[in-house]
Amino acid sequence: MLQTVETGQILFQPGDQRTLYRIERGALCHYMLWSDGRHELIEFAFPGDIVGLGQLHRHVSTAQAMVDTVVSIVSDDEFEVAIDCDDRLSFRVASAVEREFDYLRDRALATESVTAAARVANFLLALSSMNGPEGRESDLISDDVTAGFVADKLHMSIEKLGAALLHLKKEGAIRETPSGLRILDAHALRRLADAA
Repeated sequence: MLQTVETGQILFQPGDQRTLYRIERGALCHYMLWSDGRHELIEFAFPGDIVGLGQLHRHVSTAQAMVDTVVSIVSDDEFEVAIDCDDRLSFRVASAVEREFDYLRDRALATESVTAAARVANFLLALSSMNGPEGRESDLISDDVTAGFVADKLHMSIEKLGAALLHLKKEGAIRETPSGLRILDAHALRRLADAA
C-alpha cells in the first residue's frame, strides 16, 4: 500500500507507533529533537531507503518530507529479507538502537533535571521567606549560602544542583549577581516548585 506525504508533512514523530517505511519516490529529512531544543540531522532518505528503524515500540525521531514523497509500509518479512541482503541496513539498525538509548537517557536526565529544579526552587523560596523577618532583602540569596551547603541539605550532587540552577536561570526565575542569587520572578519559581 502506498502513502503520499506532502512537502513539509511529518511521516512519523516521537511517540508514534513504530512502522517501517520504504521511500518509493521523493525524499525525507530524518532528525532527532533533543530535550535541550537541539535538532540533530540523522539522514536524508531517498528512493529505496528504509526509515523508521529501531527496537522500541514507538518512534523517537521525526521524518519529514522535503518534497512530495511516496512511501510504502515494509512488513516484518520484507525487512528480514532486506537486512539479510544489505550490510549497510544492519549498521543503520545498530545506529538506530544506539540513538534510542541516547534518547531514553536524554529524556530521563531532562525529567530528573526538572525534579531537581523543583526541589531547588522550593529551597530558594524557603530561604527567601526567612530573609524578610531577619532584615535581609527577600529576593536575594546571599553568596554566604554555598553550593556545597545547598547540595548537602537537598541530598544531591553539586553537578545536579548546577543543572537545576541552570534550569531555573533558563526559566528566568533567578540570576547570579556578585552578592548571590537574585530571585527575578517569584511566581515562576513557585510554579517550578509546584512541579515537585
